[in-house]
Amino acid sequence: MATVPLPPPDAQRFNTVCQFCIVGCGYQVYKWPLGRDGGPAPADNALGVDYRQPLPALSDWISPLMHSQITGRDGRRYNVVIVPDHTCAVNEGLASVRGGGLAQTLYSPERPTKARLSEPLIAVGDTHTPLGWDQATDLGARVIKAVVDRWGADAVGMKFYDHGGGGGGFENNWAIGRFFFSGLGTRTASIHNRPAYNSEIHAAGDAGLAALTNAYLDAQLADTIVIVGANPYETQSNYYLTHMIPNLNGATLKRKRAMFGAEAVERARMIIIDPRRTMTVATAEAAGGKDRVLHLQIEPGADIALLNAIARVVLERRWHDVAFIRERTEWQTFESYQRSTLAVDRPLQEVVNEAARVAGVPASQIRQAAQWIAAPKRDGARRRTLLHYEKGLIWGLKNYENIAALVDLGLLSGNVGKPGTGVSRLGGHQEAYVRPPYPGGRPALNVDEAVRRGEVKCYWIGGCNPVLTTLRAEAMEAALRERGAVVREVLLQTQGKPVGERVTRIVEALKAGGMFILTQDIYMTASARYAHLVLPAAQWGEMNLTSINGERRLRLYQRFMDPPGAAIPDWMIMARFARRLRALYLQDRNPLKANRFLDFDWKGDEDVFIHARYQFKGDGSDAMEGYAGVTYDLLRRLGNNGIQTPTQIVNGVPVGSVRLHEDGRFFTASGRARFIPAPQPWPGYAAQVTRQRARYPFWVNNGRSNHIWQTLYHHQLIPFYSEHNPMPFLEIHAQDAKRLGVASGDLVELSNDVGKVRALAYLSDAVKPGHTFMIFGQPRGAVGDLVSDHVDPTTTIPYYKGAWAAIRRISGAPEIAKTVSFLPQNVAQ
Repeated sequence: MATVPLPPPDAQRFNTVCQFCIVGCGYQVYKWPLGRDGGPAPADNALGVDYRQPLPALSDWISPLMHSQITGRDGRRYNVVIVPDHTCAVNEGLASVRGGGLAQTLYSPERPTKARLSEPLIAVGDTHTPLGWDQATDLGARVIKAVVDRWGADAVGMKFYDHGGGGGGFENNWAIGRFFFSGLGTRTASIHNRPAYNSEIHAAGDAGLAALTNAYLDAQLADTIVIVGANPYETQSNYYLTHMIPNLNGATLKRKRAMFGAEAVERARMIIIDPRRTMTVATAEAAGGKDRVLHLQIEPGADIALLNAIARVVLERRWHDVAFIRERTEWQTFESYQRSTLAVDRPLQEVVNEAARVAGVPASQIRQAAQWIAAPKRDGARRRTLLHYEKGLIWGLKNYENIAALVDLGLLSGNVGKPGTGVSRLGGHQEAYVRPPYPGGRPALNVDEAVRRGEVKCYWIGGCNPVLTTLRAEAMEAALRERGAVVREVLLQTQGKPVGERVTRIVEALKAGGMFILTQDIYMTASARYAHLVLPAAQWGEMNLTSINGERRLRLYQRFMDPPGAAIPDWMIMARFARRLRALYLQDRNPLKANRFLDFDWKGDEDVFIHARYQFKGDGSDAMEGYAGVTYDLLRRLGNNGIQTPTQIVNGVPVGSVRLHEDGRFFTASGRARFIPAPQPWPGYAAQVTRQRARYPFWVNNGRSNHIWQTLYHHQLIPFYSEHNPMPFLEIHAQDAKRLGVASGDLVELSNDVGKVRALAYLSDAVKPGHTFMIFGQPRGAVGDLVSDHVDPTTTIPYYKGAWAAIRRISGAPEIAKTVSFLPQNVAQ
């Protein structure tokens, strides 16, 4: 039986926030030297809990996954326990399956996390060898300078995260942005999960809305919660369980009555628009009853038609909020919206029936959804509806119009800027977009294409893994491998040569089609293996960092341990390169270029935080991250509840914002929101997508699974998680599986005109016949190998959800998958 030590009363205690999803649950970290454990009596342990008797559910139980042993740089050994914080308003003491294992992700030389990068590496032949920081920085900076001087700044490409949480944060993002945008001035920039440097929700920004408008409290207060293209039970678990589910089962009625007085209140309803019958659908029905959950199981690409038809019903039934529209929106955009988007010149029945046909849902469900969203309550009060969306809508057929259709529906029904309402992303990572302005325009440059075409001469990848997560992933890997091989050969031939000679030879290789590749990460990823310089970064827990969660709650994630070896925070890596580039340009007597790299002399994490606070000029919807007056000291005092951004100074004190647009102002020149056209009729598929659909029979939807985070960079090393998903699984309907001769656990191959990938078959009625669902970024098989290079031309956002493929059985279950349990209740019979 596994046991865990208890922290003694004098254990060090730190506040932190989970490094994974956008919910940002609060946790407490306890750290103490080995051999100085606490005892089970309340007075003998730091938690003050009586462990001599059985504990009730959701109490301060410490599981084996919540404990780890670490070694500091001085060789001293410590126990670390990480438990959920009951005082945090976000999770109220609840741990997700990912957050409950945070301790297992800590670096330890005795555990699989010993795979962490701990020193800079340089490519030598087919391997990498250690290199000191000074040498790595000098070589990398000289190559970057040579590329900029010969080909211009746009020949330096970057692909970096822009998020918060583990590996991100305000501090790292500010340094990265200052280096690439203020320093180099490159437009050839892209974000970790897409091929360009762009917002995923340009339409919401153009309408004047922030990405995150609501407080999590609003999910407890709403009359109706709408979930579009998201599965919050698995991907925003504790927001869903702590705030949505209590509203569905009636546990928040007392709070509603206290907030709204005589206004009619009742248990919430939920509308879920998703092609799959997800765990969110099943758990919502279990909590609230099937009569209060409406699942619109749509066909791929039908979001615009469906959302516009719902809005048309709202308008036709006069359920729209005329006062809100007149007072808070630009009226002329509403008039245009009625004609261009709601097709008011066509009969309502014709519009609804057409949408029902395209979306594959009954027309009666479209009308029911409109009623649940906007029909007045029994006392005549306006319905409070909270509208949430995420990757199913963002990465759908037409990114811009998809988002516009949902934002318009929120504006039409007046569901922005008041308790119980909002139009917001559910989110993936936590947020920390604090950077200088991107020097390019809209639509942003497609960096994947620039890499493949040979326009990028130096490519810097940070905190992401495009070999697994970009579109046409096989083509990206081929470009890294083939263009990088030319430079790798030069590095082998010039070992021991002066750095100037090496750079000259590298430049010659770049002229011949090569590409110099840098990566910085915490592990040797599939992408890092192709890099010429590999730079070791510190992670969550190894530096102080700040981020906001899905309700803009800014907190300090305190440093509680050392990074491995010579690993350092990303901001420190960028500062090293900036200072070296400045010195090189000063040697060239080029002060103009040298001065672009001024002010990188930060001494610590908070220096970067404060520098960004004074210089970050968040415009429009980016203003939600503004944090005027906030210091580390304030955040320490506020603990895991932090302060909600944007902040304003009132009587010398920073004051947060519970929800946005509550003052009636939006991020437009007029201060009023705009309706953004999402025109009817349904736009149909792009030509290359149409050809793929015609040729291949199965739609390959994709997303995340509850037990693992993104590309499993941590979780592939932790048995509890890796054994749940040793390979990517493919949900397939039993009818399709029978026709293909496939059983659960079989190894199958998916292939199309873009590439091929293998997965484990998992028979399930969660998907319709002809539909499948696959984990998106599993290291043993990435769905990006099947995704075409089609992007929304307005936003350069890929149609990641738009892949069609053929499927064939390869064999029975491979050895690596023999530990997988296919539970009977999850398998279609």
